[in-house]
Amino acid sequence: METPYGFYAQSENAKPTMNFERVRKKNRKAISPVLATVILIAITLIAAIAIAGFVFGLFGSFTSSAQVSAQVTSCTGTTDTCIVTLTNTGTSNVAVTGCTVQVGGKAVAPTAAPAGAIGASTTASFTCGPFTTPVAQTVGSQAVGQFSLSNGASVPFSGVWS
Repeated sequence: METPYGFYAQSENAKPTMNFERVRKKNRKAISPVLATVILIAITLIAAIAIAGFVFGLFGSFTSSAQVSAQVTSCTGTTDTCIVTLTNTGTSNVAVTGCTVQVGGKAVAPTAAPAGAIGASTTASFTCGPFTTPVAQTVGSQAVGQFSLSNGASVPFSGVWS
């Protein structure tokens, strides 16, 4: 006599026994525990490497960027111009989009914005001036200004008017 859930009752007084063939599902497929462990360890390692890369900046070193510095060649008060050498030590090209000079605490723009590009690991000279408002600074006074770059950065420069 068969009872529910795969138990067989052999007689009225006998204990029921389990029918394992019936309880076990046929055609049941699963991955082995060893393979599951290997997959979990691999996922954990990949996640740890990705997190460590972002935290410690490993992936940031592979990006390209422009690192531009300025060196004043000359600033001439009679012509209202500053000639500045820009050096790009970065790995990306960048274009000069404008410049300003501080006169009396105000930024004064030139009549025509300097234009040109600075390649990666190169140097180029740019002229900032003449200006819309005459600068006419006294000889020996401080010349302060900045160049604007296409990547949104600004490069400050300072020199002495001659």
